[in-house]
Amino acid sequence: MLGGFMRPSSSRRFRLPLLLGALAASGLAAAAAAPAAIAAPAPLAITVIGGDAQLSAAWSAVPGATGYVVQWGEGSRTNRTLRTTGLSVRIPKVTNRRTYSVRVSALGVAASSARRSVRPVPYVPTSITSVRAVPDGPDRIRVTWSGGGQARSVKVLAGADSITEAHHFSTGWLPAAVRSAVVTVPRSLRGVLGGGTGNVVFVKVAQTNSRAANPKDAYAFSLRDKYRLTPSGTWSLAGMAAAGGDTTRLSVATWNVQSITASAGYAVQNRWAARLPKVVANIEAHAPALIGLQELTTARVEPDCLNPRGQYLCVEQYQTLETALASAPTPYRDARSDANAWVYANPGSYVDSHLFYDPARLTVQDSGYVSPRDLLGSAWPSSMPNEAGMWARFGILDGTGAVGRGFLAVSIHLPAGDEGAVRRAEAAAIARFMDGKARQADGTSLPIVFVGDFNDNGAREADAGSLRLLATGYLDAAATADRTGLNFSTANQSNGAGGVDADYPAFLTPHKYPTSRIDYIMLKNSPHPISYRNLVPTAGDRFDGALQGSDHNMQLAEVGIGDPVR
Repeated sequence: MLGGFMRPSSSRRFRLPLLLGALAASGLAAAAAAPAAIAAPAPLAITVIGGDAQLSAAWSAVPGATGYVVQWGEGSRTNRTLRTTGLSVRIPKVTNRRTYSVRVSALGVAASSARRSVRPVPYVPTSITSVRAVPDGPDRIRVTWSGGGQARSVKVLAGADSITEAHHFSTGWLPAAVRSAVVTVPRSLRGVLGGGTGNVVFVKVAQTNSRAANPKDAYAFSLRDKYRLTPSGTWSLAGMAAAGGDTTRLSVATWNVQSITASAGYAVQNRWAARLPKVVANIEAHAPALIGLQELTTARVEPDCLNPRGQYLCVEQYQTLETALASAPTPYRDARSDANAWVYANPGSYVDSHLFYDPARLTVQDSGYVSPRDLLGSAWPSSMPNEAGMWARFGILDGTGAVGRGFLAVSIHLPAGDEGAVRRAEAAAIARFMDGKARQADGTSLPIVFVGDFNDNGAREADAGSLRLLATGYLDAAATADRTGLNFSTANQSNGAGGVDADYPAFLTPHKYPTSRIDYIMLKNSPHPISYRNLVPTAGDRFDGALQGSDHNMQLAEVGIGDPVR
């Protein structure tokens, strides 16, 4: 020992490299053993609204969450708690004009919202700024909106007109912070507004700041009731069930070409002789495989012409179109050409409607006339002429000329004017008639295409022929999201201005919202429609004179023809 210093033994010598290595190793091990950093909670979007003595909050669903905790309090505090498995809450009995804070956290998942401040007030709700509606499954429409406030509750109103008063239905009252809801067409209205009807559903979003337990639906702003609605015009088709099965695509049209007698007193350019080439041009331009034509009658071109017994020398309106189309690029044929003879065999009758087809795409397997007087018997008014239509059975040709799938078609013109009961009865009777024609020996039924001028609007009129067909299992070919021309009626008196005759306006005037229609393409025993067009002949802001061959517009649908059904 020297000066108090003791020399360490060789076994206890301090070795710096070994010590540093040990420390490094122990640091790595500690790092490997340390728990992973806790992820920050995911953001959760929340909307908070202050109404009269009430707060409401709503948020979007968090995947995996088992529930939600709503924390709230006065000022910036969130010292009170609510738990829910839903996506919205009401917080009652708060004091108006005081500030409150609200935040939401998910249970079972790391997700929470920022703290939101809000003041409850007893005023009229502020305006919702935008509304959107889209199909959302069979007979359902999803409605979303933004803006609005100063309300206790919100709901979606729906109906057949822009006010939502006709065929009205609605959701229940929801907390005012909710910003989306699904409306489901009630079962009682699905024959008018359901997914297969083709009738649009208008929607509005209503807010109320009333303290009433269940405020009634209303259709106008009310200062007294603290009630505000969104403007008219938002609409959607209700969703349809998905179509299934293998099909053959087929283009089908219907068009009322206006009879030779109905336009006899019009300006020369709107009489049949001048309109005939326009009718041909329009049919050729859109080239459907099948087209049902109405008001293509057995009226004689020369009214004073007389046929000797057993001879049919007088030219009739339908024959002029047969002749004109026979020499056109697509040489359409009439499914039957003996309408003049049928009329002579059925006194008090005339043939109004026909089925023309492209012989390169379809072949006629059977055909005949539909006599509503015979179908209805004593129920047919004795004062009403028997306005007959046409039916036919077609085979679809493939590219080699072989016959593929078959289907039935019928073209009809239901009575106009105040004959609602007759329209309803005739539509039902023809539906039964076509069911009989479609039924095969093996118990299956062929697809049916039912076209015509029904002379009523199924969205508003209880006697509409389309409603009778829907009730017997038909679908409306217009029940598709791929649809154009809704802002024009299918008849043109209300679609334009100017022109010599009211039926033939010069300038286009589209309606603000989807409007009424009286011309229909209906389908039965077949998959859903693919596309639908209301073919208004346009040239800029005017009607296209080269194609304006009628006071109605051609309706064109692409449909799927399937196999016979049981």
